[in-house]
Formats: sequence, structure tokens, C-alpha cells
Amino acid sequence: MKFKEGDRVAYSKTGTTGKIIQIHQLDGKIWAELDTTGLLYEEKTLEPVIAKGSIEKLDEGQKSKRAKREYSELEIKDEGKIDTSGSVSGGG
Repeated sequence: MKFKEGDRVAYSKTGTTGKIIQIHQLDGKIWAELDTTGLLYEEKTLEPVIAKGSIEKLDEGQKSKRAKREYSELEIKDEGKIDTSGSVSGGG
């Protein structure tokens, strides 16, 4: 598991960001529930979002191009498209 509850992440396909409020394991996959949408996102489709000024605290393996995105510069966006890739699940 690469994320834990409380981590800030971005969904790589739409840029939706949020804080992980719960981790779920379903059908052999790990899913993270985000506070901003209430949806489950497959862990492999999420990227870490780093708080502004904290990038220097990461080790070299974590300093990928995507990991350098700063939380304060991201906006939550809903593109209004249905994701049929099977990597998002809206429980309810």
C-alpha cells in the first residue's frame, strides 16, 4: 500500500484532488475513498500531492515529476465525463 488515510492525492486522469478518508480492499485491489468526491479510486491511478514547501522532505525516489505537484496550485475539477475505465467506483 503506497498511501494511507490522511494523504492528499490527485486522480491522474482528471486532476481531481482530495484527502484519503478511508482505504478499502475489494476484489484484490486497493481503493482509496476521497473526501472531496466520496468516490473510490484505485490506488494505482492516484498520485501524491505535496504541500507547498515540503518537496525537499522527500527522498529521491519520491521526487518524480508527478510528485512535485504542489497542493496549493491544484484545483478540484469535474470534467463531467463518465470514467468507464474500471478504476473508479462510486459506492452507495
